[in-house]
Amino acid sequence: MRDGSILHAVSTREPAFRSMQRTRLVDDVTRELREMIVSGELAAGTQLLQVDLAERLGVSRTPLREAFRILENDGLVRTSNGNRTIEVVTIDARQLREMYELREVIDGLAARLAARAGISDETEHDLRRLLDDMEASTKPYDPSRRIEAHARFHSLIAEASGNHRVKDFLPLIRVSSAALYLPFINDPSAVALVDEGHLITHKEAMDSAQQGHEAIVDAIVAGNARKAEAAARRHIAGTLRWVDRLDEWREAIAAAQEVDSSAPA
Repeated sequence: MRDGSILHAVSTREPAFRSMQRTRLVDDVTRELREMIVSGELAAGTQLLQVDLAERLGVSRTPLREAFRILENDGLVRTSNGNRTIEVVTIDARQLREMYELREVIDGLAARLAARAGISDETEHDLRRLLDDMEASTKPYDPSRRIEAHARFHSLIAEASGNHRVKDFLPLIRVSSAALYLPFINDPSAVALVDEGHLITHKEAMDSAQQGHEAIVDAIVAGNARKAEAAARRHIAGTLRWVDRLDEWREAIAAAQEVDSSAPA
């Protein structure tokens, strides 16, 4: 009887254990693909062939497909032709501006509704944790972590709004949030543009954005709907200033990368 009980206990645990193993494998595959996209190894516009990638990563196509779904939610890949074609997203400055023009309204509304309805302790904890992740990602710079946390942060506020129509814009929020940090930069302090007569580095631009993120969360937690909306719209408006100079940023990043690649080892 006792042996039978042990056997039963083991047999009921095995499926859960296999599920845990599969989840860890999907996480590993997702992390590897995200790094390949952020580093430029899988460049914008690249079609992702399941057979080739499965062989390259040494996994079956099942965890690969699950990883693609996660990356699509992150805004790093898009699917078409009934999920038969998967490619790394390509977004130019005009497309990104149009996305952020819409987001100035959507993000402001989402923050106002979330503040008015109130958020749970768990949601506040998650938002604060994502703020910490974004802060930690700048020193040393970890673009993969930055992209993941940034997209999740803005998506979580939309989800907290409780408005299903706002949630319809989650794919746009994820894609535009991720696109800001592509292509990959080795050292954000080494890439700079002149802004209103002053030189500002990419890291300083990220630090400024972080202050905007914090103001949004503080206003939502305080339940101040008007202040939350104003903070969110101000943050997106500030982002639009840099989106308008996206091509300049990308040229500066390319130049910095060229210098890095030509430097002696």
